[in-house]
Amino acid sequence: MGRAFRRVTHAAAALALACAGTFAAASAAPAAPSAVTAAPRAVTAAPRAVTAGGCSMDTAARGVATAAAGSPVSVPRADGRVDQFQVFYDSSATQGLPFVWHRAQAAPGGSYGDWERVSAGTVGPKASFVTAVENAAGGLEVFWLDHGGFCHSVQGPAGGAWSAPEDFGLQPSPYHGFLVLFKRSNGTLIAMASSSKPDRSMESRTQLSSDGVWRPAAAMGKVPDPYAGLSQPATVTELPDRRLKVTAREWNRDRYWQITEAAPDDGVPSGWWPEQWQLCATPQCA
Repeated sequence: MGRAFRRVTHAAAALALACAGTFAAASAAPAAPSAVTAAPRAVTAAPRAVTAGGCSMDTAARGVATAAAGSPVSVPRADGRVDQFQVFYDSSATQGLPFVWHRAQAAPGGSYGDWERVSAGTVGPKASFVTAVENAAGGLEVFWLDHGGFCHSVQGPAGGAWSAPEDFGLQPSPYHGFLVLFKRSNGTLIAMASSSKPDRSMESRTQLSSDGVWRPAAAMGKVPDPYAGLSQPATVTELPDRRLKVTAREWNRDRYWQITEAAPDDGVPSGWWPEQWQLCATPQCA
């Protein structure tokens, strides 16, 4: 049996992945406060702008966590601590869109520190999706929905400032789901999302544990039915030989498709995925 976990998909649901070989809904977290209990750090106002990385920004927002959107996403750390991410609306925002905030435990099982805004990058609209993972170096990587694509920011192993938001380069068609992360047993990360490109139904990006660099997007095959489009992965399974098997539901139809790597992705040029997905006989793709 390979490592396999099924994730129940909800519109605008948050997902966290942080254990080797894990693909699952975020683990249970302390209930999100109806109001921020610890005073967030103030953010200096600045003119509205869009970063060179292509992510939408609202730099005039002062950083006031006013109301939560969705549930917190918990990321277990290798040292036993847990970090959390939460999307909050800001009463000072000029665009009406929320932002990603972060807090961390000082020690395993201990209390959380103050909520701090990751950046002035806006989330949405219409869906407050955020997902995060601890990388092989011990840093944190967070991804959020930005006008149909995904923005990405990184914090180093020692904590501190987050990198400037950058466009992650995966963009599904509208309503075709969000970004899914999976950590292989060897620490390699893979990010997957449905694709709006005509030559592929899904694509992925890989980060090797050896260098922490995200490779360019690779095609993950095409559904042979010209009228079918895939949502985000429903399950990801690591087989005993380290190949990944992925299943996905059609975004607006109760049919499931599957695809299995030709070989484990080791960072060499693309070609790991077959050209076509296979239609499953059952929702479980048994």
